[in-house]
Amino acid sequence: VAAGTVSVQHCPDYFQDFNPSEKVTKICDPSGNWFRHPESNRTWTNYTQCNIYTHEKVKTALNLYYLAIIGHGLSIASLLISLGIFFYFKSLSCQRITLHKNLFFSFVCNSVVTIISLTAIANNQELVAANPVSCKVSMFIYLYLMGCNYFWMLCEGIYLHTLIVVAVFAEKQHLMWYYLLGWGFPLIPACIHAVARSLYYNDNCWISSDTHLLYIIHGPICAALLVNLFFLLNIVRVLITKLKDTHKAESNLYMKAVRATLILVPLLGIEFVLFPWRPEGRITEEVYEYVMHILMHYQGLLVATIFCFFNGEVK
Repeated sequence: VAAGTVSVQHCPDYFQDFNPSEKVTKICDPSGNWFRHPESNRTWTNYTQCNIYTHEKVKTALNLYYLAIIGHGLSIASLLISLGIFFYFKSLSCQRITLHKNLFFSFVCNSVVTIISLTAIANNQELVAANPVSCKVSMFIYLYLMGCNYFWMLCEGIYLHTLIVVAVFAEKQHLMWYYLLGWGFPLIPACIHAVARSLYYNDNCWISSDTHLLYIIHGPICAALLVNLFFLLNIVRVLITKLKDTHKAESNLYMKAVRATLILVPLLGIEFVLFPWRPEGRITEEVYEYVMHILMHYQGLLVATIFCFFNGEVK
């Protein structure tokens, strides 16, 4: 370091209350000596910026925690009300509503497991330090159910595509394949991730998101979202260009169903577009965290609102 300059480095990451994105400084005076603190007369490194926002970070973390809990609580309540409506009114019994029920149930399970994980694991440092098998099992279940959410959304898209494009308005389909795709297929990436995580990034309770192994889960989900988007856009094309005159009443009915799914797919998928692009800087990172938490933890409420409460058939 040249005399009369300030040496600047990122704060160390091995102190829990230090922010590695902040800077630590050390002054080299014009005579070439390190700055000495006037009180101790010892060479002094300025670490004050490293934990200056620690209180704000703790406050933000608490806000995000309660935001997530409230989001999943509202999701569970709205989804259970929706399921009650679907089961109570027999006039709503059809294959598409059966798919809705499975989609809603996957979101209920996901919200329950997430609340348990947040309250009993993520919020319990002693448990994370002990690293029992049970906390890794809960993470496995959480990631599996997250996959189920998106693959049941894909089932909705495939069903509508088959109904409208392949076999025009033929209501009856074999639902067994949908059950295999919605509940069965997500087990494959969840199991591969569990094996890879135990071999290559076996952190306590698999709680860290700082690993590319999560793409084993996120990759198939992104593929499902893209395939779904293709199906839905193709359905819109067919409804507008080919079937509007010959099947006008049915086209109008199914256009509403497609529109609901078409709104949901980008809303549920945007978190995976934003996930790799975590910004640097305290304020932008905080905004990013709030946006991601709303996108992640209020999905069940969004699904129930669009597929049930705003559903013309239910009204």
